[in-house]
Amino acid sequence: MDPKLDADLCRRYPKIFAGRYDGNIQETLLPFGLECGDGWYNIIDALCANIQGRINQSRKERARSLRFNRALKRALNGDMGGMLRYYTYDGAVASWADKSIANDIERGTYRGVCEAVPQVVAVQIKEKFGTLRFSISRGDDVTYAYISMAESMSARTCEECGSPGHMRRGGWLRTLCDTHAAEYGYAVNDEDNGEDNGEDNG
Repeated sequence: MDPKLDADLCRRYPKIFAGRYDGNIQETLLPFGLECGDGWYNIIDALCANIQGRINQSRKERARSLRFNRALKRALNGDMGGMLRYYTYDGAVASWADKSIANDIERGTYRGVCEAVPQVVAVQIKEKFGTLRFSISRGDDVTYAYISMAESMSARTCEECGSPGHMRRGGWLRTLCDTHAAEYGYAVNDEDNGEDNGEDNG
């Protein structure tokens, strides 16, 4: 990938690309760079935005629930001040705040505290068998679902320019548009479905 696009992704998602410039190559292959064409930049960008957005949101929700539960615990001991912030809009306490707070206190309605999604760190990003491979050190089921979707999208996106494309067979499996297929010597009218033929180009 073009160094400027590579650097842009690292700047926008520093936590995901934490090992890009100073990672130990025994633990991560990211120091070798993003080993794919510029055409998949938008796919990787959207994938990282979804992953990091979900991580950040899970942490915010966890922190809000913990703060609410602490405020409710204080309210149960007679200190109501901390609860009012959860019923304030545009600087004014809602008219129904007292009743809602009383209900929360009476029921002891603590909020469920979700586990924060672990920070995802990329360990290798490359093209393999004609599609994107986005390998990470850890993640949850939703993270891996995001990655699976991105990798599926790469099979329909020209690796060189980002235009619609499909899998081309030749010396290497590649996903290319007609223009780049012709440029690199692939059959332009090849409508191959891209099923694995055992060739490994990366």
